[in-house]
Amino acid sequence: MVLPIDYSELLILVLAIFAFVGVMRGWYKEALTTLAVAALAILVWQPAIAEEVVAAVNKVIGLLTMFFRAGFSLDLGKISAQTVDPDLLLDPNSYRLYIAVTAILLVASYLVGDLSFKNRVTPLGRLVGGFLGLFNGYVIVSLIRQYAINYMRSKNQAFIASNEMSMKLTNVPAQTLFGGYGIIFVLLVVIGVVALLVAGDRIKLPLK
Repeated sequence: MVLPIDYSELLILVLAIFAFVGVMRGWYKEALTTLAVAALAILVWQPAIAEEVVAAVNKVIGLLTMFFRAGFSLDLGKISAQTVDPDLLLDPNSYRLYIAVTAILLVASYLVGDLSFKNRVTPLGRLVGGFLGLFNGYVIVSLIRQYAINYMRSKNQAFIASNEMSMKLTNVPAQTLFGGYGIIFVLLVVIGVVALLVAGDRIKLPLK
């Protein structure tokens, strides 16, 4: 059974949800999420950086695993004699890994925002938060789409399906956010957000 999902309808739904959340949270909290999703966009734009990050994390996992299997011994010879199960290491080509990281950063940005800002949100702050929510939703949908494309390319697959049901996205645009002017727009939004975070209080903008 093939379940068709129109990309534009999915995008509109996600944008509406994120815009509503942005209005409710305000610009300051939503700005933290913007910085998180922009960082992920840069990693997709420069996959070599993402691979280096995953490789570094795998080294840490390997060292901790060998240290644990050596009985927490500080003997370097005993530690180096241990082996690491490849199943414990992260796969840099796994779209599931990047989706999990995206979800973790998204939740973390929400928690940090809620803990760091307790004041009443102004109407202008809600308006800016709504626009940032739209931006965040669009980038997140683009990220998940790109994760799946990169995974399918690495596995030389045309689609992802199970034995019972497969999902097919229709009307997916050919252009990607992570090339050309798209990534420039992301960087400009990041610069604007950082500028507001740094200078907003100094110039007394009625955002908070």
